Amino acid sequence: MRVVDWAGLSAGENVSETAAAGVAAKTAVTIGVFDGIHRGHRALIDKIAGKAPLLVPAVLTFRENPKKITRSGTFEGDILDYREKLRLFAALGVELCVVIDFSADFCKLGGREFFGMVYRSLRPAYAAVGFDFRCGFGLDTNAEAFRLLGEEHGVEVEIVPPVLAGGLPVSSSRIRAALRAEDYAEAASLLGRPAPVKHGG
Repeated sequence: MRVVDWAGLSAGENVSETAAAGVAAKTAVTIGVFDGIHRGHRALIDKIAGKAPLLVPAVLTFRENPKKITRSGTFEGDILDYREKLRLFAALGVELCVVIDFSADFCKLGGREFFGMVYRSLRPAYAAVGFDFRCGFGLDTNAEAFRLLGEEHGVEVEIVPPVLAGGLPVSSSRIRAALRAEDYAEAASLLGRPAPVKHGG
């Protein structure tokens, strides 16, 4: 798996053509924090991985959880550290990982501007986003708005429904609650793999 910085993309570096030798230059993209890479995240990653070898499966994610900055007083810590996240991405079939360093400049980007930068740099033919996806300054762009931006650019954007457990969506907040309660069986069920015995928060 190739790992590149968002800063290079925003400066105009096109990485898609060299992302994977012998694979088409266009990408299948999913975007998110992917804290924990739980079963809901797996559904997104499986969507893009399933597009290989015609498209390069690519993930846009953050080096540090943005909540460390935006909610520093209440942030409980990462479920999964950065290196382990990269290892799991690769194991799940991701071929290109674009890493965003959350910054004052990045958080000023509107959703339309962000989409445009992704489109110009990664040449996505397909994108998978979660039902609760939001991006852009003030979270101005939801999943449906993102899908419409894709339509404008000829990109198929699929809105992936939630993965349910016990009738509720699998989420990082549920996993954190299970870890706080030391209910490692519940956390493992939501993650889809053994849970960390100690939480880093």
